Amino acid sequence: MTVRGAVGSSPSRLPGAPGGGSSPRRPSFTSRREILDLLRRFAVHLETARVLDERAGRCRSPHLAAILRERAGTHRRMAERVRAELIRQGALDVRPRPPDTGTGRRGR
Repeated sequence: MTVRGAVGSSPSRLPGAPGGGSSPRRPSFTSRREILDLLRRFAVHLETARVLDERAGRCRSPHLAAILRERAGTHRRMAERVRAELIRQGALDVRPRPPDTGTGRRGR
């Protein structure tokens, strides 16, 4: 299946055209699917860690709460590994965050 679209179809984007330059090549379908899978895994691990932390906060048993927090930490570490892979593949743009002024925080 061939998909023709915006990337590289405009004459101004063709190499050698006046004012044109080479457009970045689109990743292959398989590569995009792999990145999408990694993004889903990243989101699932973060959400699982958040839910486990919430459950630990409501838990009356200190022993069970500690286990839930430990599992949440495991999911966060797994999410960091997936994030590192996404960065390595160029799927995430890593920029330093602007300093937090303490204002404008939503939903907390």
